[in-house]
Amino acid sequence: MFHMVLRRSVRIAAMSLLVATTFIALPAGRAAGLAAFTCGTVSGGSSTTYGHITAVRVGHGIGFDRFVVQFSSPRVPHFTLTPKSSAVFWLDPSNRRVTLLGSAGLKLVLHPASGVGTYAGPSDLRPAFPQLREARRIGDFEGYTSWGLGLHHQACKRVFGLSAPTRLVIDVHV
Repeated sequence: MFHMVLRRSVRIAAMSLLVATTFIALPAGRAAGLAAFTCGTVSGGSSTTYGHITAVRVGHGIGFDRFVVQFSSPRVPHFTLTPKSSAVFWLDPSNRRVTLLGSAGLKLVLHPASGVGTYAGPSDLRPAFPQLREARRIGDFEGYTSWGLGLHHQACKRVFGLSAPTRLVIDVHV
């Protein structure tokens, strides 16, 4: 009986540690060597790397909401992130108008990149975070993949890449 109680206690302690380390939020600002928040259009990545999108995630931290695109390629493909004064976007290639949740937006264009055959996740995420209200794939056509981010209001953002696996991270200031 004592061994069962001890094993259960160890299991509970291990699970508590796992949960505590999984949900630690980064503080706002320049924590852990991250770039500063900036306003305006941001671009970067490699124009010679074809990015196969494998996952898309959203998250909330202290002082920011996060949008992440994960790739199977060794580097982040070229990207352009453009602020928008509204949450109105145009679907590619149909040019059909869509309005995302929120009053402002960010348009992310990845090229060369695609999720065709490699990304089976949702194409419309509605997390209802303080800043990020909706993330919707608005195009994946001829090597151009676009995502629209519907924001509560226009704000500065921090953009950076991570490796193992390769990810493009966009933090929008709350």
